[in-house]
Amino acid sequence: MQDYYSEQIYSTLSSIFGFHSFRPHQEEIVQAILNGRDVFAVMPTGGGKSLCYQLPARLMDGVCIVVSPLISLMKDQVDAARINGLSAGTLNSTISVDERKAIGVALRENRLDLLYISPERFNSEYFIERLKTLKIAFFAIDEAHCISEWGHDFRPDYLALSKIVHEFPGIPVTVFTATATSRVANDITARLNLRNPFLIRASFNRPNLFYRVMMKQNIDEQLRSFLAGHRGESGIIYRNSRKKVEATAEILQLHGISARAYHAGMSDADRHAAQEAFSRDECLIIVATIAFGMGIDKSNVRFVIHADLPKNIEGYYQETGRAGRDGEPAECLLFFGRQDIAQQLRFVDEIEAETARNIAKEQLRQMIRLAEQNHCRRAALLKYFGEIFPDKNCNGCDVCVDTQKQEDATIPAQKVLSAIYRTKETFGAIHLTDILVGANTEKIRQFQHDRLPTYGAGKDKPKHYWRAVIEALIVQKIIVVDDLLRPVPRLTDEAWLILRSQKKFQMKKLPEYYLEKAQVSQIPIAKIPVNEVRPFSELLFAKLREIRTEFARAENVPPYIVFSDRTLHEIARYFPRNAEEFQQIQGVGQHKYAAYGQQFLEVVNEFCEQYPEEVKRRQYRQPFETSQKISTQSTQSTDTTHSTQSYQSSTFIETYRLLQQGKTIDEIVTERRLMRGTIITHLEKLSESGLELSVDQFFVPERLAQIKEWFQKSGETFFLKLKPAVEISEGKLDYDEARLARIFLRKSSAMNNQ
Repeated sequence: MQDYYSEQIYSTLSSIFGFHSFRPHQEEIVQAILNGRDVFAVMPTGGGKSLCYQLPARLMDGVCIVVSPLISLMKDQVDAARINGLSAGTLNSTISVDERKAIGVALRENRLDLLYISPERFNSEYFIERLKTLKIAFFAIDEAHCISEWGHDFRPDYLALSKIVHEFPGIPVTVFTATATSRVANDITARLNLRNPFLIRASFNRPNLFYRVMMKQNIDEQLRSFLAGHRGESGIIYRNSRKKVEATAEILQLHGISARAYHAGMSDADRHAAQEAFSRDECLIIVATIAFGMGIDKSNVRFVIHADLPKNIEGYYQETGRAGRDGEPAECLLFFGRQDIAQQLRFVDEIEAETARNIAKEQLRQMIRLAEQNHCRRAALLKYFGEIFPDKNCNGCDVCVDTQKQEDATIPAQKVLSAIYRTKETFGAIHLTDILVGANTEKIRQFQHDRLPTYGAGKDKPKHYWRAVIEALIVQKIIVVDDLLRPVPRLTDEAWLILRSQKKFQMKKLPEYYLEKAQVSQIPIAKIPVNEVRPFSELLFAKLREIRTEFARAENVPPYIVFSDRTLHEIARYFPRNAEEFQQIQGVGQHKYAAYGQQFLEVVNEFCEQYPEEVKRRQYRQPFETSQKISTQSTQSTDTTHSTQSYQSSTFIETYRLLQQGKTIDEIVTERRLMRGTIITHLEKLSESGLELSVDQFFVPERLAQIKEWFQKSGETFFLKLKPAVEISEGKLDYDEARLARIFLRKSSAMNNQ
């Protein structure tokens, strides 16, 4: 059976799902399911969880029962599966009697790959007995953190899932969640009674997301400023109350921005209408409370904004994770103001159970620390989930991008510290700011603070500048706030050193609008690129979106289910002109090509005729090749439930053939019209598959010895990381040559360790 599955995995991946390689950990999970193992996988949003159970469901005999939390999410998942060519259905209150009968027949005749149901159904003994009459391949439980009381979104109805292992003892259970600390993961495993599960804890890092925190000033104007730089893009704005949701949505609508509100106080019909409009790109912006959550499977969300402080890091991570699910760059922006802390604490105090209240308070403290810190936000976020980010600079958050932009702010800091001292450390940031700018408030007159030497000492700068200085002093622990409910800053020993000019104070250089009394609406919040993104034709992309929308409306599905933005980007980058080229595009399986391929090809070919100048700029490198098996030798490990198979692409074989002819890398690059890095990737894969490469064809012994020395000096004994060796070489080694050398150095290391 394992041999059969090994033959089928990659062909199914390509023909059904339109992918030509797995994302990290997907292949191991698929193999474990096919081998009958229970599986517990913690994978980030956008990591490809659904493929992990949909692919084996296609291959295995019997139906996969998928437990999903929301009816709206089930519908989108069923639609997406059907468009890929899978046989899928759902049992919920929204389907008609005829649909229910048709699904029942398909189940009895073993013709269904996937059946989506809600967790509440496992409270019904009748439903469980009905399931026992079916041929079930395995169970897949999504959003599994909902079963844990330690999780950020505990749902009592999920507790019914603990019956599955007892009621169906011979059937494997696969569990997925995007957010789970070790404590939550252990709780899930225990509650579901998983049997020696195959465990996968994927990296929580989402490299395509850019994280940013900005001081909250006039939030409505700040939002409009941000959205002005993201016209035509889809995004989510989270607010922490229904009143704020409605107010923000109304203001955006008044300014001509396509936005709708979503919160639990709305009727089911209104919530459904808002979510459908957003999913179908009929509404670009959704303003929502966290009630707008797990039902979102939309892949082309380009930004997520938290206009208020989230209550915990797990919720923040999952909410930001709804951006960029297609793998394309997206932004995550948090507006942080200390006024939000008191509001969140009031929410916490409303929790009746003392233990739960204490947990919520500690989670809030952790969220505040994340928001106010001055080092890499990605590293801090990953650390919360027990993961160490290996690099000093992620180049994907505001702190890392602005690392070198520091300035001396000793004098402004002294003015703030003096105001704190002269008011006897008894007033908050708002009042201190009013003193510095010389405001004429009742409170200032009441306490006669207009007579202080520091009154008006900072009137040359706007209030938001002084709030930024106070925040920087708190972040660097020059002043401390002991009570979250009454955030009054207190001086430390470090503060006195600065006051006495015995120590300098540096802070991140602020943009010009912090230094001037400018309107917030003038703040330029530009989109920051995340990593290198290959260009595509914006004009062709727009035309592709139009035809995608037409198909989506005709079939009554969200546009991203037809093709994701990433797929359209690939088409607009490579300009496929025929069926063979079109099916090389990521996300184009056989069923989708049969349904949409010809019409999309017509758009591309017509575009090429109309805009020949765009054609000249197209990229000729195909993004993917059809995967083929080139080695039939299976390596059996000591674990009898796990085997590996070497698969490679036909493009790798062509590279190997040219190498056998004695051609150099540069000659292959020219002949195949591929990038040098791509050819080196081929060599890495060929080496991993067991094919022998001759080191003499690429390096003289002295050069390889020199590169080996750079790796050793960097401390990378096992040659796993390139950056340290490249930096130590001081420009004498580039990344491509380092990758090439690593192939042979790893081989040498492996032989020496045998």
